Amino acid sequence: MAKKQKYVDLYASVGKNDYFGTVFDGMCKSDAYKNLSLSAKHFYTLCRVQSQSKHGRQCLYKHSEESERNYNDNDFVFPSSHLKLYGIDRGNAKRYFDELIKAGFVDRKECNKVRKKMNVYSFSNRWKNTS
Repeated sequence: MAKKQKYVDLYASVGKNDYFGTVFDGMCKSDAYKNLSLSAKHFYTLCRVQSQSKHGRQCLYKHSEESERNYNDNDFVFPSSHLKLYGIDRGNAKRYFDELIKAGFVDRKECNKVRKKMNVYSFSNRWKNTS
């Protein structure tokens, strides 16, 4: 029996190093998602893409070595340099993260404000409890 291949939308893809993030139908239909601002919805998608990107994974791995902590596949970082690549201002990113955290889509796993290091976030399904 032939191995089933994953579907990739080749028309939307820019190249072999192009990454995608998952946003599910049930989530998009939830009241929690509908109540998010349009900007926070867009930012959530960027978080999903960033978390899967080569640079995003490398940043998390490097942070993991520096902090001597282990992170899982749900964890991600979104450094300022990457925010700029997506055209997102740091102040706006903070506001979007706060909105996503309050709505239950993201959790702040580590707040490193005092140490001037990156915050570590984790995707959450707490939004299911608010719908």
